[in-house]
Amino acid sequence: MDQFDTNLSERLIEQSRSNSTSQDEQLEKAVKLQNYYGQLLHEKSSELVAVNGVIVNNSESIRPQVLQRYLDATILQAKTVGQLVESADILDMKLVQHGLVENAQQTLGSRGTLQLPLIKYHFASQIYDSANIPETVSVIDVISQLQLFPLRKFMARTGTNIGNGEGDGYLQFQLRNMFGGGEQLRFDVTKGTKTFSSYLINYAQPLNPWWVWDSLFFKNCKQMGNRNSIETLLRGFRTCLRSGFYGDSVLNHEFFCDVALRNNKMNSLDTCDTLLYQAGDDVKKSLGHIMIWDRRDNPVSASRGSLFRWYNELSLGKFWKSQIELSKAQSWFRDDWLTVNGTLKTGYIHNFHPTSQSLNICDKFQNGGGNDVRSFQYMGLGPKDIYDSIGGDAFVSYGVSVFTRLPFHKISHSNFRLHWFLNGGKLINHNNSSLQDVIKNLSTQHSTSIGFGLVLKHPVARFELNFALPVTCHTGDCIRKGFQYGIGLSFL
Repeated sequence: MDQFDTNLSERLIEQSRSNSTSQDEQLEKAVKLQNYYGQLLHEKSSELVAVNGVIVNNSESIRPQVLQRYLDATILQAKTVGQLVESADILDMKLVQHGLVENAQQTLGSRGTLQLPLIKYHFASQIYDSANIPETVSVIDVISQLQLFPLRKFMARTGTNIGNGEGDGYLQFQLRNMFGGGEQLRFDVTKGTKTFSSYLINYAQPLNPWWVWDSLFFKNCKQMGNRNSIETLLRGFRTCLRSGFYGDSVLNHEFFCDVALRNNKMNSLDTCDTLLYQAGDDVKKSLGHIMIWDRRDNPVSASRGSLFRWYNELSLGKFWKSQIELSKAQSWFRDDWLTVNGTLKTGYIHNFHPTSQSLNICDKFQNGGGNDVRSFQYMGLGPKDIYDSIGGDAFVSYGVSVFTRLPFHKISHSNFRLHWFLNGGKLINHNNSSLQDVIKNLSTQHSTSIGFGLVLKHPVARFELNFALPVTCHTGDCIRKGFQYGIGLSFL
């Protein structure tokens, strides 16, 4: 019996080794095949093409003129093989991104070559050995077969979010592609500890493949301050127009308009004077613009690429607010085993009436937390009045993060990463001092922290669990030493 068990164990070990070897061989073959196709595409990328037909299956959920608009802006504009492949990827991505379909698959086929007039079709310039430029050019005749998978128009979600000392539950209803043009109507309800109640009605509609119009009505009640000293009720309307261009050198823009009625209510008898002065109603009307240059391979957890983001907001008759974010990611070794990410953020607010009208706490900058300068509480950095955080009108924050794959072969290719970081920053109230004095003040006496942890790179968001330690801190800073949890799309 013992001999039988020993033989069985040996066979199982041998079989597992052979399975592991076969999996490695299949992976190696797949990589070689992918490299072959990539090299072939690179060699043939300048070959001229003409898309003379598109066969679409399951297009009943999209209005014909809308689908034609997307085809005209993508694959029907392609003149070379390289442009066609890139445009086909963009078409599939835009159809899914704008809520027209659940998924899209495209097959490109050829019926041979055609001789087409060179000048009439304005094909890319060709190099010839003599001055005799032909009147016709050889072009690959391409037929595109587009397979669409319709999405469910009604969707409901419910769940919970848990953070540092806070939590909330949410309920979401969605109506998607209501009229066959990517229209989306969403209703959100959230209740929790920090955010007592939040209601949002959002309507979004793509105007064309590159621009989306988005409008929302919101009502939000939340508590602010280190001891929840102030309760803020926000009611308002926001509409924006944002672009979604693709390319290494393109800039994307968002133009927005905000109108909000804010009511600040004090919850504590010993609330600081700064927050007491802001009690009551306040109306905010603002216009803004966001410019983004994003070359990252992933907006949530980048392995390589750069980001430049410039936010500007003009609150009519009150203030001008500007914020800049710079980020750079670089990876080394096989399968991006080591990744280093550096981020720098800075912001400035100019108050038009500094002596007669102070800035609302909702308009000021806040620093600290699991997504910002780690090892400090949310709103833990910057000026304080007694025990309450009152925010600042100028700040600088920065972070350097190092990510590595897990040192275990079976899970090394998972979405989990080991994480080491260094964070720092400073938040001040400059009271409309000169820009030189603001820069001088922000360049000294930073609050810094270090730590390590585990990161989950999810396609929807990024999750972090870190053990953080403050290195330098200053009077009024709210420290959080030990484990800290963060979830979101943007991290320092």
